[in-house]
Amino acid sequence: MYTAEDDPNHLLGRPNGYTSKTAFGDSRVKPADVEYLGADSVERGGSVEVFPDEAGAKARMDFIQSVAKNLPAVGEYDYLKGPVLVRVSRFLTPNQAKDYEAALNG
Repeated sequence: MYTAEDDPNHLLGRPNGYTSKTAFGDSRVKPADVEYLGADSVERGGSVEVFPDEAGAKARMDFIQSVAKNLPAVGEYDYLKGPVLVRVSRFLTPNQAKDYEAALNG
């Protein structure tokens, strides 16, 4: 769980930002794929960002996906349910990433 002081995106508690965020690892991501990335980077597994409302979460998802459209190497899987955005590592297969979508909607 992040605080406003250590949030790498500087969005926690700020205008148009999320109200909470946590990062997680996934053992199915190959260590060699992420060895040079920070311990809490989305590529190591993912993150969960919670916004005050669904519009805020959707705006964040749309922004991330617009960046990824122009830079496919930074793409990720994004799943939205209400004010919750789950961001999942691009190093997982589509079927593996869908496990997170199923959990979010379960």
